[in-house]
Amino acid sequence: MRLRIGDCSKAGPIPVARLRFLRLKLRGCGFQHILPPLPSRRLPWALFFVLALSFLPSARASSDSSAKATPTSAWSLAQSDPHALVRAAVENEFNNSYGHRPPVRYLFRKKTRNLDTTKEIVETSDGGVARLVAIRNQPLSAAQTQAEIERLRELASDPAAQQHRNRSERKDAAQLAGIMRVLPDAFLNQFAGSVETPNGPAIRLTFTPNPHFSPPTLESRILTGIRGEIWIDPTDLRVVQIEGRLFRTVDYGWGILGTLYPGGTISIEQTRTPECGWQLAHLNLNLVGRALILKPLNIVVDETATDYHSVPKNWKFTDAVDWLLQMPATTPTAQIELPHP
Repeated sequence: MRLRIGDCSKAGPIPVARLRFLRLKLRGCGFQHILPPLPSRRLPWALFFVLALSFLPSARASSDSSAKATPTSAWSLAQSDPHALVRAAVENEFNNSYGHRPPVRYLFRKKTRNLDTTKEIVETSDGGVARLVAIRNQPLSAAQTQAEIERLRELASDPAAQQHRNRSERKDAAQLAGIMRVLPDAFLNQFAGSVETPNGPAIRLTFTPNPHFSPPTLESRILTGIRGEIWIDPTDLRVVQIEGRLFRTVDYGWGILGTLYPGGTISIEQTRTPECGWQLAHLNLNLVGRALILKPLNIVVDETATDYHSVPKNWKFTDAVDWLLQMPATTPTAQIELPHP
């Protein structure tokens, strides 16, 4: 899908005390307090999670709660009522998003202007845990490996830190769920034919901002300026791809909190994995703007998630840490046997 973002927000007065608080939160992290990160990956998914919130990883295929459709009925609905098709796809994404599905583990590589890290991430009902396994696509040194092991051991022995991480993830998930619920009302959709994908032909829809949509929150105001495409799998009714571009300036709080400039791009891809059903595969952000009136903002992020596997549903935070600690640093994660606690 291709998205383009603009703004027609009508922000109300913001108390000075609140602005000071937001200034502290913004310092050094761009828009992260305004546009929440993806819960399971803690992405700078600042903007990504306003847009990609509906496209979080799904449950394993055997327990996927997505509504199904016959390809014929989906194609027919795309032409007769594309809005209903998008609403059904968004509902499926919500039902299979982080916090609403069995946990998974996966290899996650994140590249920005200043870093390139690869982590093994394990999800549990108590929250996600990550172990750094490579920097700039090179294995960690012995000293770096030992430091990472010590960090995980300290985390496992600190219940307060675990609870803090869990509360933070649940808060993010709740914010994203709120935005996800308004997505179908934020856009006008139109059937645009078919497109070939690795998973077969997908339904191609275009969308433009709904002029009657009134953003209920600061986060959702960005939706008023988006236009682009969304690709939907006709059998599983799952979102396959979104691609987009900012087509006009987006201001937050009259530009006091921040501004995103035209020309920024967003790309989101999902794929059907052998073991875990539909999962997020790739995210790319390239956004330019400013924060707090004067501070330049340049977000360049490329994230790839691969090697998805299911994990025991009863795993707790410490079980995930134990598994990550026994993971050989030099062994490909796909070859590691999953223990059963």
